[in-house]
Amino acid sequence: MKVVLINPAQTDKIRNSLYKTISPVALPLGIAYLAAVLEKNHVEVLVFDQCVNGMSNDELVAAVINNDPQLVGLSCLTPAMGNVIRLIKKIRKDKKNIKVVLGNIHATVFADQILEKGWADFIVRGEGEYSFLELVLALNGKKSMNDVDGISFRDCDRIIHNRERSFCGNLDELPYPAYHLFDLELYNECGMLCIYEKFLPIQASRGCSYRCTFCSQDKIFKKVRTRTVKCVIDEIEYMHDKFKVNCFVFEDASFPFSIEYGMEFCDEFIKRELHKQIKWVTEMRVDLVNLKLLERMKKSGLHLILYGFEFGNQRILDSVRKGITLEQSREAMYYSRKAGIITFGLFMFGMPTETRETCLDTIKFSKELNCDFAKFNIAIPLPGSEFFNEYKDKIKGMNSFDEFTSWSDWSNNKRISLPYDFDGMTSEDLFDFQKKAMFEFYFRPTAIINIIKKRLVPFKKLFSGGLLLILQNLRYIFRKIMMINVD
Repeated sequence: MKVVLINPAQTDKIRNSLYKTISPVALPLGIAYLAAVLEKNHVEVLVFDQCVNGMSNDELVAAVINNDPQLVGLSCLTPAMGNVIRLIKKIRKDKKNIKVVLGNIHATVFADQILEKGWADFIVRGEGEYSFLELVLALNGKKSMNDVDGISFRDCDRIIHNRERSFCGNLDELPYPAYHLFDLELYNECGMLCIYEKFLPIQASRGCSYRCTFCSQDKIFKKVRTRTVKCVIDEIEYMHDKFKVNCFVFEDASFPFSIEYGMEFCDEFIKRELHKQIKWVTEMRVDLVNLKLLERMKKSGLHLILYGFEFGNQRILDSVRKGITLEQSREAMYYSRKAGIITFGLFMFGMPTETRETCLDTIKFSKELNCDFAKFNIAIPLPGSEFFNEYKDKIKGMNSFDEFTSWSDWSNNKRISLPYDFDGMTSEDLFDFQKKAMFEFYFRPTAIINIIKKRLVPFKKLFSGGLLLILQNLRYIFRKIMMINVD
């Protein structure tokens, strides 16, 4: 059996060319792992990443049909669902007997709806590597479909949900991701992370011990599992040698996930002298760092660290069960600066009970922390999260997938309504706060001087980003000039 795996572009594709110069495009690690397990078991696999190859739907479908697969699998996140449906219709129009499988969070949450509407033949729920492999075996007649754990399918008028699959207990036993199936030259820049060279994702753990109400990660990885330090570094060393890649980005919920593991990782990285050739990027919780660890991480090649500060108001932080304090955020930034680490702050607006005052608190706090870079999201009740479960009765139609994105395109002049009703604040309010935050954070003399002094961004990118901010904030700038109080 020949299998094609697709990473579909989101329906809210960024149309602004300036934005494209700074937007991140990362290789889909989940598909790379899935392909590796299939190949290890002698299944022929082809991969198309529409997010990076720039193919139109017609071009992508033509490429799929030309390779004549018997099975097509699509990764299905909510923002991409509209495009997934369009792709499936086009594929089936030209190849009616093809089998379609959907996986990832949206497919897991809405398996019944997807199967009822006939959008897919099979759903792989949760962690997908071995469920997908056994599905292929069943389609080849080597296993009963009813014995494949972790899948859902339609049998005549009945929708059948097979029992849940037990988690992969030992992540060290997974084969390395099948990066050879991708055109790695396309993953050669991520301006938001100050990466201007070829880079690859790496994963040392699956799952998260925390349960933030806005996150849906535990819908796939419900149990925390970790890889050994040796296995993680062996993979980095192997990928570095094989593909000549010198930059790796950790995709864990938080890495390192403990101070002890972090020290062990850094010591081994330095011992192998990999820090002289390789740099790496990670995201961490502010309550899992100290100065000693950060200094060791910097010495071992850490290039940049992302912190999920989220909000500048303690009441809102507590309401989303983030489990951190504003003071811990301040300490993490103090230690990071002392260790000489480039920092990227992640913030958001629009969780339940937020007010204009709490949004202003977040903007003020972002400037106080003074990270090198910052990103401001609008909170969206993504399926699988507690936020979604609480607000699902207010969501304005689950078919308007284009509005389900955690990274609203603040660079686009098109104003969309949020897919839920927010008490006390309008969509317009939140988009205004997002733009206000971007402008006020980056157009501070200290921020501009810091970026130039540290040479964090090439001049061309710096100019493009600055021009984009100005163009998309003309309204805000005009109101400031006219001395109209927008606060």
